[in-house]
Amino acid sequence: MTLETKPNNPMTLANAIKKIEKAGFNVENINGIYRASKPTAPRVIEFFRNGRSDEIACINVRRPSDHHDSMTDYCAGSWANNITQAIRLAIS
Repeated sequence: MTLETKPNNPMTLANAIKKIEKAGFNVENINGIYRASKPTAPRVIEFFRNGRSDEIACINVRRPSDHHDSMTDYCAGSWANNITQAIRLAIS
């Protein structure tokens, strides 16, 4: 018995920004961290560019006032599998 896997189609940076802006968020690049915010949304979306490729990685959704703390291994917010999930988490 063999397991069939779906092809991995990662989202590109340009497509992610388009999708987030279409949902009404403003996207800004702050030192390599892309942050999307919306005045009516209680949470922000953050993600990184995956190295030198055009793919995105580490999609995180958190409250604007909550921040990561590397000294205590605290990761603020929740990690999303894709941009659609991140948008749903951010507006809920």
